[in-house]
Amino acid sequence: MNKREVKKKVREIIRCLEQSGDIPEQENCVKVAERKLEMLVKEAPASLVYELGCVYSRFKNSGGDVDTALSRLKKILEREVKKDDE
Repeated sequence: MNKREVKKKVREIIRCLEQSGDIPEQENCVKVAERKLEMLVKEAPASLVYELGCVYSRFKNSGGDVDTALSRLKKILEREVKKDDE
C-alpha cells in the first residue's frame, strides 16, 4: 500500500468517525472505523505504521474516544498532504 492509498483510507475513517456523532447507532460506526483503522495499520507503509498503530491502540483501549482519534488522524493526514505539496 502506498501513501496515497493510506491517505484515502484515513479520509474514509475520518468521515466515518465524523458521521458517528450524527447517527443514533453510533457504536456501529465506531466499530467500523476501528476495524478499518486496524486493517490500515497492517497494510500501511513502515513510515506510518507506528503512528497509526498508536492511534488505533489508544482508540481501541479508550472505548471509542472519537474526538481524540479524529484529531490525531487529521494531524497525520495534514502532515502527509503537506509533505506531498513540498
